[in-house]
Amino acid sequence: MKEALLYEKNDVRIIEVPTPTVGPTDILLKVKAAKICPTDVRKYTLGSSDARIRSLPMNLCHEYAGEIVDVGGDVTHLKKGMRVTGYGMRGNAEYVKLNADSSNPYFKDAIQVLPPNVSFKEGAFTTPLSECIHCVVDQVDVRFDETLVVVGAGHMGMMQTNIAHWCGAAVIAVDLSDERLELAKEFGADYTINASKENVVERVKELTDGKMAARVVTPTGAVAAMEMALEVSGRRSIIVFFGLPGADDYIRVPALNTIFWDKTIRFSWLAPLTWPIALNALANNLLNVDPLISHTFKLKDLANGLERVKNKEDKVMKPVVVP
Repeated sequence: MKEALLYEKNDVRIIEVPTPTVGPTDILLKVKAAKICPTDVRKYTLGSSDARIRSLPMNLCHEYAGEIVDVGGDVTHLKKGMRVTGYGMRGNAEYVKLNADSSNPYFKDAIQVLPPNVSFKEGAFTTPLSECIHCVVDQVDVRFDETLVVVGAGHMGMMQTNIAHWCGAAVIAVDLSDERLELAKEFGADYTINASKENVVERVKELTDGKMAARVVTPTGAVAAMEMALEVSGRRSIIVFFGLPGADDYIRVPALNTIFWDKTIRFSWLAPLTWPIALNALANNLLNVDPLISHTFKLKDLANGLERVKNKEDKVMKPVVVP
């Protein structure tokens, strides 16, 4: 079978490897859709200089879905032909072997069965959507009729905007791209601010009658966005840093204002408990991820897809690899 591995920065190779054989507690998944995510692009761009890469070569993809084609003898809760999500850095391949030990809640719950009306491409969004639900609902703790500022209208910012819209918040989306801001309106943004054309702090002040935002989230890992989040937040606000900055990046916190205004800074990351909620949201059409899928690529063209995202060609939002 074919597998795509990152050997060093800007060096992805398609190699031939044996198709895995399943053990008693394993399943074999034929990958049907695999997403390119910002983490993949960062590792592709930095290679071994990325502090979060433990060893090379490596398979980059951790957001994918496929069809079960073989099942180990001890696996009873999963069957051949089931359409499921995968887990781990394995998705850039034609086939993936996954441990499905029912006695281990992680392995059992990490493999989610797709509802009949959820496509493989949509299923590949399960993990990032679950992370956005955890971020907005659990960590941002968004409330009805509160103002939430989303600093960054990439694909994660779009989903967070939509989730906050479900919760009844007034959402202000901030980005540098008019095209993305227009799409953010379709995802439920009540107001948009182009940070390259407007003073974001003054505009948020105007939109909130001087109160500033009760909640702020930064889907991007850009330090400037995180520092802006602190500036646009109001009294007793909650600011959640979601995107991942560089390993050597530092965020400047206006200490006196943050203390006097009784602000809370939180962080948000993995969210396995919200995987089923994410799939239910997709199945019930609470969120349409199709507008976030800008291109599809074959596995053999993965390097081209990564380059397009890296170079921000054609306003690429979220390419999907179809092996």
